[in-house]
Amino acid sequence: MRNTSIGQDAVALCGVVADLIHDVSVLLDRDLSGPQPVGAQSHSRALGRLWDLVTAEMTCAIGRQDTSSDALTSLMLLLGRIREAEAAVAQLGLADRAEILAKVQSALARVGDVQTVDALLARAPEAVCSLGFDRALLSTVDGSWRLHSMHVVRDPRWAEEIVAVGTENPPVLDRMLVENDTVVGARATLVHEVQDNPRVNRPLAEITRSSSYGIAPLIVDGDVVGLVHGDCYHQQRNLTSVDQALLATFAEAMSQNLARVSVLEGISTLRAQLDGLGRWTKASGQGVAKSVALGRDDDSVLTRREVQIVKLMADGDSNGKIARRLVISEGTVKTHITRVLRKLGAANRAEAVSIWLRNSDITRTATQG
Repeated sequence: MRNTSIGQDAVALCGVVADLIHDVSVLLDRDLSGPQPVGAQSHSRALGRLWDLVTAEMTCAIGRQDTSSDALTSLMLLLGRIREAEAAVAQLGLADRAEILAKVQSALARVGDVQTVDALLARAPEAVCSLGFDRALLSTVDGSWRLHSMHVVRDPRWAEEIVAVGTENPPVLDRMLVENDTVVGARATLVHEVQDNPRVNRPLAEITRSSSYGIAPLIVDGDVVGLVHGDCYHQQRNLTSVDQALLATFAEAMSQNLARVSVLEGISTLRAQLDGLGRWTKASGQGVAKSVALGRDDDSVLTRREVQIVKLMADGDSNGKIARRLVISEGTVKTHITRVLRKLGAANRAEAVSIWLRNSDITRTATQG
C-alpha cells in the first residue's frame, strides 16, 4: 500500500515512540504499558499524553522546590525528544497525503475517458483496486443500498456472485446497517470484526467472508448518492487509517467525476434529441409538430434529464426518490420539474405526465408512419 521509503520511516517512528514511552515510564516511575500506537493519529495522541505527563511532573517538581539540575535536565531532554517525534509525525503525515494524492490521481486516470454515469460506476471498482485494495464495490443510494458493480482481484466470478446476492434483496439503509452511518455522516468509515458485527448485512458478510472493510460516500450537490467499499481480503489484514484516507480521497474525486459525466451525458443526449427533432418534424408535418408544442423554439424540447424525471413522476416517485435515482440534488429535481411544467404548459405534475404520455404516443405514431 505504501512506498518503501515512507514505510521504513513509519516503522522507525514506531520505534521512536515506543522508546519515549519506556523512558517516560522509567523516569516518572509509572506504568504506561498498553497497545503499541500505530498510525499518525495514534502517535499524535500518545506523544501528547507523554508531553502532558512530563510537563505536569516539571510543574510538581518546581512546586516542591525539587529543582536539582539532573532531574530538570532529564525532563527537558524528554520534552525535546517528544517535540522532535511530533515533528516527524507531521512530516510523515504530509508524505502520506502526497502519496495518497498521487495514487488517487493514477487511479482516476483509468476512468478519465468514460462518457456515461453507468460506465463510470462499472469501471471505478477496478480503479479502486489499483490503490492497493483486493476488492472494491460501487453502489448507489436511494433509500436502499443498491450494489452496482464490483471488482475482485483474480476472481471476477466471485465479484458477480457478491453483486447478485446484494441485488437480489437490496438492503434497506437504516440505523441497523453500518453503511447508514456513512450516508448520514457523509464521511468515510472503517468496519472491523465484520463476521461478528450485528450491523453488517449478513448475506453479504457470509459471501464475502470479509473481516475488515472501508466505506466512503459519493457526494453530489451535497447529497450522498453512492458508496465505495474496499477491503484487503487476499492480504489478510485489517484496514488502517491510511486505507480510510485513500478511500475517502478517491470517493471525493470520484464524486466530482460523477457530477461532470452526468452533465456531459445530458448534453450529448440533448444534441442527439435536437438532431432527431429536425428529421422528425420534416417527416411528421406541421399538425403533429404543433400538437406536441415543438414548433416554438428549442427551449420547448424536453432534455433527456427532463424526460427521465417525467418517467419517474409517471411511476409515482417523490422528488427525493427521483434525486437519489438520478444522482442529483432534490433542489435540482424541483428546478427540472418547474421547466417541464413550463415547457408542456401543465399546471401540475399529474397534468405534465398526462401531456407527456399523450405526446409520446403521437411521436411514436408519427415515427412509425
